[in-house]
Amino acid sequence: MAAASQGLRPTRKYAQMLARSVADNGLVVVVPAGDGPINLSDLLGVGGSNGGGGVTTTTSSTAKTTAQVPTTTPATTASTSASSTSTPQATTSTPGPGGNVSGTPSEEPKDVVYTCKNEFIDFSQAGAMSKFSYVWCPQNSYQTSNSVVWRLTPECGTTMVYPWDFKYGRIEGRIRIGATSGVVTALLLLGPAPSDEIDWEWVGKDLTHAQTTYYVQGHNVDSLPMAFGVSQPDGDLSTTFQNYAIELTRDSVKWFINGNIVRTLVKGAKEFPSAASRPRMGIWDGTRTGGWAGTVDWSLSPFTAEMQWFNFTSYC
Repeated sequence: MAAASQGLRPTRKYAQMLARSVADNGLVVVVPAGDGPINLSDLLGVGGSNGGGGVTTTTSSTAKTTAQVPTTTPATTASTSASSTSTPQATTSTPGPGGNVSGTPSEEPKDVVYTCKNEFIDFSQAGAMSKFSYVWCPQNSYQTSNSVVWRLTPECGTTMVYPWDFKYGRIEGRIRIGATSGVVTALLLLGPAPSDEIDWEWVGKDLTHAQTTYYVQGHNVDSLPMAFGVSQPDGDLSTTFQNYAIELTRDSVKWFINGNIVRTLVKGAKEFPSAASRPRMGIWDGTRTGGWAGTVDWSLSPFTAEMQWFNFTSYC
């Protein structure tokens, strides 16, 4: 159902974020559960903060109608964006103290390996996981009959890394997020140090919203990140699969939910994540993010998130 027929009006609201409990000017990554965040730029001696502006962000004023499609897409339709009947709605939801920080536990890619090959990966097919590398607890990623499951345990979470980069293109995944305070699910593009990065992130204490943010040279530009909900009878994103996409072009970044553009970042003179190039996805412990994600209650573990398929499209 289209947004107009439901009376939905995507809006955007800024809110003043509280100061982080730990000052940083670079990408925050999370070491195995319980050890807290570390500043990657401190480890690598790279990164920095860009003080300029020159970028504008907008939310779509209307949402386009999309037809319902099967939960899997044939491998021959690598450039097709699958969608469902759910319609995204920008909301006034604001992350807690600490703001929206990206921290999928991983290392930055050492090399950029561009490809013009498009690929659709269906996790109901045998061998689909072999197309990725794994960091942190690789045993916490496993395949079922129709998805890849990511587990967060007291030892650590897990991150899947696609082996190819694009200069411009689009990634999309059909994802069920992890639930419970402190649990963070992520789908993102990351470039080599100093890191440019474009994120979808979900915090398990807020099961009805997806958050967007981006970094330029390790600096979190989004001091006021944006959160979006999915309008449907059951808005719990930990019990339903939705399609999330990121599109990077020469002049813009667009974030999609179920085929609908919910946010557009327009390139300006500065602060544009043009070097974000390699897909990665997974689940991690966000306890030490200054209140943004909440605190994990390990008596409830393990926590899981799932992806049914992943689509990589290079704009060559």
